[in-house]
Amino acid sequence: MISQLLAQREAESNPIRVGVIGTGKFGAGLVAQISQMKGMEVSAIADINAHNARYAYVSSGAREEDIRTAETGDELEEAVRAGKPVVVEDGLALTESESIEVVVESTGLPEVGARHAFEALSSHKHVVMVNVEADVTVGPFLRRTADAAGVVYTMVDGDQPAVTWNIVEWARSLGLEIVAAGRGTIYFEDDFEGTPETAAARFGFTEDHIERRTINLKMFNSFRDGTKAQVEMTALANAAGLIPDRRGMHEPSVNLEEIPVRFSLREEGGLLSRHGVVELANSVADDGKSMLPNALKMGVFAVVRTEHPFTREDLAYHGCHVGGEGKNFLLYRPYHLVAVPAPLSIARAVLFDAANGSCAATPTAECITVAKRDLRAGEELDGGGGYTVVGQCEKAPVAQDEGLLPLGLADQAVLKRAIGKGEAIAYSDVVLNEYSFVLNMRRLQDDLVGHERV
Repeated sequence: MISQLLAQREAESNPIRVGVIGTGKFGAGLVAQISQMKGMEVSAIADINAHNARYAYVSSGAREEDIRTAETGDELEEAVRAGKPVVVEDGLALTESESIEVVVESTGLPEVGARHAFEALSSHKHVVMVNVEADVTVGPFLRRTADAAGVVYTMVDGDQPAVTWNIVEWARSLGLEIVAAGRGTIYFEDDFEGTPETAAARFGFTEDHIERRTINLKMFNSFRDGTKAQVEMTALANAAGLIPDRRGMHEPSVNLEEIPVRFSLREEGGLLSRHGVVELANSVADDGKSMLPNALKMGVFAVVRTEHPFTREDLAYHGCHVGGEGKNFLLYRPYHLVAVPAPLSIARAVLFDAANGSCAATPTAECITVAKRDLRAGEELDGGGGYTVVGQCEKAPVAQDEGLLPLGLADQAVLKRAIGKGEAIAYSDVVLNEYSFVLNMRRLQDDLVGHERV
């Protein structure tokens, strides 16, 4: 139905008008994909680096001479209504536009992402949240804001949390129980201490690729030091009502056929203490250096369970790998396509008022802050993907009871005491920036959630 409805909007010269904030690799890829579609257009791009925004437009077919630069809200509105691609530096300009229907937040920065999303939702615009770093920090507050405004706050299809959520939703709709759900990783033994300088070599990026696809090396380092996977599984947990079985999850080295075996209960020969968890399936062997021969790599999965003998027989007969004493089965996709299917989340929000997975108003998981190396008193933290800390997924009530610092608040926090490598950092261990927007939103969220839990 999506293609038909988009074709109708195209025929009526009424495309879905999208504003994109941030044109790194994901944002630029999204602009490229929308340029190939009917019934949807990227009406405006906001990026503090105007060159990146213009490059995203030009590489997607726009003529350089047609791209406008807006300094005021009136100039922005005039360009959007005229159907001219327009670039602004301030993302808040897109949240205030009367003509833009959907804002895609893809900066990856919790501080600015939280503000952009909040202002867009408050202006009754749908928000597609690529920025999982902000989502796991203040997503419940943003979800409440969206509900109050009557708009959609959604994860983005193509990214692993939403792609996994699609499988979870499909399985639950059919009455299957979720034992575990998550994503694959490629996590070598030395990745934990990775830094932005080493990210390009670890991914095999050339200088041309880094420049052409506007690669943020700090962000990509968070993919390799384990942080991004932990953040994404926190987002999935909060959208699907799952929890980590233990802090940081188990993340065993597994081939595809081993996933439903290892992600079963301990009494069934697996690793888990309970069902309904988020997990990671590492594609690197136990030696920490070599790749497994039949691993999930960067795909996604769900281990589902059924008690009915007919369904068990059918799932096994049609090729699902089996575990859990014959009752657990692996569903998976061997890939996630990042920005390619992302416009579908935009379409679902506008056409059906539906989210492609959205965090609950009360979170089940938290991405906490853990020291990447021994840290000194007085040292300033630099957030995910940097030099000082990594994120780990923890149960939300545990993080609350222990007063642990959310990763999204770690950037520019200053340590009051020395912290050892691998130690979780608490609120009481740091001095925070009291002027931070995301910090103050988080405090409001904690007050709301705390009162509800009591």
